[in-house]
Amino acid sequence: MASTILKYPLKNPVEGDYLESEFAPTGRVDYLRIQRFRINYTESPSGYGGSNLPGNNLSTTLDQSIAYLSMPQNLSTNYGADYDQVQMGGLGVMAAQMGGAIMNGGNTADQITSALQSAASSAFPEMAFNKGASITQSLGSTLGLQTGVTGGALQALTKGRIMNPFTEQVYNGIPFRNHNFTFKMFARNKSEAESILSIINYMKMGTMPQLGDADSNGNSLSQGTSGSGSSRETNANTNGFSATSTQSTINATGRFLRVPDRFALEFVRLDPKSDTITRLPHYRFHPCVCTNVSVNYTPDGQYVSFKDAIADLTMDETTGGTQLLVPAVEMTLQFAETRIMTQDDVVAGF
Repeated sequence: MASTILKYPLKNPVEGDYLESEFAPTGRVDYLRIQRFRINYTESPSGYGGSNLPGNNLSTTLDQSIAYLSMPQNLSTNYGADYDQVQMGGLGVMAAQMGGAIMNGGNTADQITSALQSAASSAFPEMAFNKGASITQSLGSTLGLQTGVTGGALQALTKGRIMNPFTEQVYNGIPFRNHNFTFKMFARNKSEAESILSIINYMKMGTMPQLGDADSNGNSLSQGTSGSGSSRETNANTNGFSATSTQSTINATGRFLRVPDRFALEFVRLDPKSDTITRLPHYRFHPCVCTNVSVNYTPDGQYVSFKDAIADLTMDETTGGTQLLVPAVEMTLQFAETRIMTQDDVVAGF
């Protein structure tokens, strides 16, 4: 099946040699390219559909439609790390030393004995003051008296010191990167109104699950996008899955929700003069899931609609409307990557 291109804006930038002048308008448009795809869980070689198992090869099916959206209003990314502040204390340091001795495979008996002797010697003051605080709290409870004294407080007030908590920043892992994009789109004519609605539906469909039965493999992609000129390949009355009246209740249609599509994102530049598309090196994306699609039909604070001469009010039970009915709309997309970031990825341009 031929690929369907969903694009905003529809009109390419103007062409001509004078575009190289410093006062000329831009002759190129930069886009965020978005293409949906689906994981074929039953066809993946390892039978595991996760993205972070080293060497795991996933079988995927690409959607035949691709959306090109002119660069969003906000363009930023982040590289975070997850750390916890942990107070190891003398006992925790001893445990770490013993674990390290065992894992290193050295003279573990001598190293463990040394660690125990060192910890016992350094822990005696802490144990003594903590015991004194415990006795004080117990006595206060017996006599009905209140006290908030601790071992650390006793040391601070009598010795002018506290025990070193040996606080460390402990690495827990890397969070998935998130990407938020906001696009404000203006429909200057009916064709552009149809294209904008097709893009919105393309994103909404990829974010929602499919309703299926127990016998369906769930690997097909719904190709239909309202107003795009294409039609759905499956029966809309069963949401993309065939129903069988002889199945038992437990296998009835609608028993499962098929996992939504994933998204391949890429920054590209269109040069209309040569009709070529080039990847932009801002930063690359790992495969993403779309966690939210938000559409604001009144981005300027008031409701405005097309007049009858432009608006097509034709409605269909399976595809809905055929065009956007307001001249401006704001769409916010939230994506989360499915692979963790490593140093190798940074070198590769992610």
